[in-house]
Amino acid sequence: MTDILLVSAQPNLDILGLKGLHLYLRQEGFDSLLLYFPVFKKYASRNQHQHIKQLLLEENPKVVGISLTAEDFQVASDITKIVREVLPETYVIWGGIEATTEPERCAQIADFVCIGEGELSLKAFLETVKSGADKDALKKINNLAYIDKEGILQTNPLSPLITDLDILPPLRQIPERSYVDTGTKIEPVRVEHLMRYKRYRGQVYKIMTSRGCPYGCAYCCNRFLRKLYGTWPVRHRSVEHVIQELELAMKEGPPIFYVDITDDCFFASDMEYIKEFCKAYKERIGLPFIAKTTAREVSHERMSILVDAGMTWANMGLQSGSDRTCIEIYKRPTKSETFLKAAQIVSEYPVGIYYDIILDNPFETLEDRLNTALTLSRTPRPFMPLFFSLRFYPGTELRKRAIEEGILKENPIVYEDYFHWKGTEDNRLIRSACFVSPRIITPLVEKIKKKPHSLILKTIIFGLDIITKTILMPITALRMIYRSQRRSIVGTIKALPVFLNASHLPTIQHLRRVLKLEE
Repeated sequence: MTDILLVSAQPNLDILGLKGLHLYLRQEGFDSLLLYFPVFKKYASRNQHQHIKQLLLEENPKVVGISLTAEDFQVASDITKIVREVLPETYVIWGGIEATTEPERCAQIADFVCIGEGELSLKAFLETVKSGADKDALKKINNLAYIDKEGILQTNPLSPLITDLDILPPLRQIPERSYVDTGTKIEPVRVEHLMRYKRYRGQVYKIMTSRGCPYGCAYCCNRFLRKLYGTWPVRHRSVEHVIQELELAMKEGPPIFYVDITDDCFFASDMEYIKEFCKAYKERIGLPFIAKTTAREVSHERMSILVDAGMTWANMGLQSGSDRTCIEIYKRPTKSETFLKAAQIVSEYPVGIYYDIILDNPFETLEDRLNTALTLSRTPRPFMPLFFSLRFYPGTELRKRAIEEGILKENPIVYEDYFHWKGTEDNRLIRSACFVSPRIITPLVEKIKKKPHSLILKTIIFGLDIITKTILMPITALRMIYRSQRRSIVGTIKALPVFLNASHLPTIQHLRRVLKLEE
């Protein structure tokens, strides 16, 4: 009998948290089995679940744990229904950011919900189950929430945050006892599965060197987590711990072309940590890597050390070129001038750069959106924008405001792909501002301020957007790859297939169309 079956409801194999939980439980002596469901949505309507039921019967887990984000709620519900049908006595516990921010909704379906960090709580849960204790004993475990007999949500106290992340094992590309549902059968995870179900065909390895975030943006869960715990500090793994994981990853999976450091703001790490990391990384790993920052952390010292160690891409958030939007709406303490100074520093180094911009914000005015276009037009070229449509996720301050102001009516639980933004004139102008000369964008913005409903101006924006999509964006994408490869044509040719595999990104979709790789 398996102690626990851990289930990922996400549509790919790019998960980190659940895989780490699986490895931690195995390290602590539990028989944990990890199961990915990357194609469950595709096959769910066909009711092809016999192979899943067979696995449940064979393994007979005492506990099934499902990790989910907001978008995975229906998949998690469907999987729970299958578990209930086959193993009605098995406990089902949900975790992840959706369970943390919406515990009452999740506890309507699961027996228990794990709020916040789950390692210590799930370990205690399994110890209690193995001891033969009843359900009342489980209800006393920290971080758990459940619906009592009166239909009221009961929430237990939280365990302290884990401060020493080195007690957790380094992640593995293919952990022991990890399986994937291919739609018609369940197979042990192999390298070919990583290439099929991971983004970039598994050639970009994602790693986190820390937990926590120094910021608390109003659209992000980090603000919620800080309020939940009363603190949400950045806690680092040791450099040796991180390097060990990367050395394992280079031996186990598909050939790695890039390492993607997915920390919310790696640049915010202490300077001594960055120096230690860069020295070890350059000596023992040597692969190109990607790192995230905000404008406030960018400096020549940091850029020089990171680029020397192998950083070839950097990601920095602008979100909005309007100071009012950033400070008053998003609660981001960064003005556009700070961003532009940081962008100038980044432009002086041989790295590719992409900037995050949030569109479709109903709290913004036309002036806010035009200021974003102006800021982007002043940003040193070349760069790539990464546009997101604003989504009001559970637990975020902006979701609460949207409900209070009637923008979200009746608190709907509807989630759409945040890469799909509205094709309004303002959004088209913002996109064009990233590629078209400021000598065109600046006077155009001034005319829009005077005549916002002008049909002629709307026609000009439409024309610029066509040129941007079909010509300027693909050219800039190639320029950025060339720049990230230290201006090596051979390196660019080698790197191009990796980027073309990122078909979830609209910019790459356009590039693939230009290169006739898809219709």
